[in-house]
Amino acid sequence: MPTGRGKFKTRLQPDTHSQNCYYCHGALACIWRAGRLCWGRILQSIVKELKDLWDSFPHKTVAAILLASWFALFHWLGHAGVWSPDPSLFAFLSAMYDHADTLESDDSLGRYIPWLALFLLFLQREQLAQVRKEPWAPALFLVAGALLLHVFAYLVQQIPFSFIAFLVGFYGLTGMLWGKDWLRAGLFLFVVLAFAMPIEPYIEGITFKMRHFAAAVSTWICTTLFSLNLDRQGAMVSSVRPDGTLGFQFEVAAACSGMRSLKVILLLTLIFGFLSFQSIWRRALLILIAPALAIAGNIVRLIFTFSVGEISPEYAKKFETNAGFVTFAVAFGGILLLGHWLREPAESDPKPEPAIEDPTDSPDSPDSVASSVPPSNASRAEESKPISKSNEFRDL
Repeated sequence: MPTGRGKFKTRLQPDTHSQNCYYCHGALACIWRAGRLCWGRILQSIVKELKDLWDSFPHKTVAAILLASWFALFHWLGHAGVWSPDPSLFAFLSAMYDHADTLESDDSLGRYIPWLALFLLFLQREQLAQVRKEPWAPALFLVAGALLLHVFAYLVQQIPFSFIAFLVGFYGLTGMLWGKDWLRAGLFLFVVLAFAMPIEPYIEGITFKMRHFAAAVSTWICTTLFSLNLDRQGAMVSSVRPDGTLGFQFEVAAACSGMRSLKVILLLTLIFGFLSFQSIWRRALLILIAPALAIAGNIVRLIFTFSVGEISPEYAKKFETNAGFVTFAVAFGGILLLGHWLREPAESDPKPEPAIEDPTDSPDSPDSVASSVPPSNASRAEESKPISKSNEFRDL
């Protein structure tokens, strides 16, 4: 039976679990306060940069009136398509995005392009705030050209031309208000906005040819390098068994032609090139190679599908349905490797300025020449002559 003294000692023992909880709560409170302080400073910096960007734009009232009028024009007289009862260009684009959703097309991503452009504007807020902005009258030619293109689109009933006219006029109005330096700096944002236009209904002929090309190249690689017995009829690829019967049959659809993934890959390549490089030729080369990388990614996807189909046709269908990542992996891998190869040289440290030499230190200076002349015998004698004490006292 424990004594009272033992009970008293037991009561005085500290509660380890309570202490650990106390320390953990204190640590979490410190982390929370540090996080709030850090995020507070980041938000203050972002708000200040956005305010500086907003303050850098002159003529805000005039800009709001002109841009609102331009948007109203394309809302009430956006296109002359007889198959669409709503004349609004924006309503037409919304209907095209909804139709692309039913077809599982990449054109449905166009509704997110304006938000992507705003995000890129946010990323480049510091550079755009430093751009000199002043009115520039020659930009009126862009607006006039956009109006003429819109009239032409009305006559031929081609909505893509109206969309291009809308973007060119929008771009020209901003240049008229904020100058040619803004046109040069903001061109990237308007090129990104061009990807909001649905293009799949207008490129069916190109898609058909690319389907045959992808089927032909992938079949040739499988039969030549992997010794697969495949037979191709147009865009239809079939495996031939040893007894002559046909195995799996696979049709290269429009999704495997490379055009659907081309739009997304080209957009991401454009963003990567403009954010990573400053020279124009590096950006152009990267953008020009993007279509070839998209087609190569789809060909690799078909090669994997045909190889799996030799083992199990059911797994080949599942693989083809879920193997979209192969196309983007090949394309993005090539883009990153090309970007690494095209990387711009790092800025070298400035060379130190040469030290300014003292003219008296140069061997040609008169002082140095005088100092280099050996002393005469008389001067040597005077220097070596001892000084007598009497002379010292007399001098004192």
